[in-house]
Amino acid sequence: MKNRILCPTRGGKASYANQDRAIALAKEREADLLFLYVSNVKFLGLTSRPFIVDIETELDEMGEFILIMAQERAEKAGVQTEITVERGVFDKVLKAVIQEQKISTVVLGSSKEGTGITTEAYVQKLGETISQELGVEFIVLRDGEIQKVFNQ
Repeated sequence: MKNRILCPTRGGKASYANQDRAIALAKEREADLLFLYVSNVKFLGLTSRPFIVDIETELDEMGEFILIMAQERAEKAGVQTEITVERGVFDKVLKAVIQEQKISTVVLGSSKEGTGITTEAYVQKLGETISQELGVEFIVLRDGEIQKVFNQ
């Protein structure tokens, strides 16, 4: 079975270095690459339901656009790539996608600014936990540079 690398991403310029590292890793290992975008509108819990549906749809469309841009760069580099947009809590979605897609390696970057959910501490803990629970390699990046590798 061919190796599969999962690269969750939020998109934007700050994500390019990490996406590019995932692309290079997939090319080096002759692996398929799956880009993942996870949207979660739980923070809108007190808002009316029709408004939430509109926001969910907009976030999904934005996520798909971000992933298509990453996919185009990967394919120009000669890497077979797929994309998926999912909804839910990030760590739960991540685990489900790893299992469903038979992922062998996860490449995840921490926030450049140290803000948001993907802080360095969060990503390190997630990598350690997922690597142990699911038996996958987990590579933590910052600005495209490997910070930590967790092996099953």
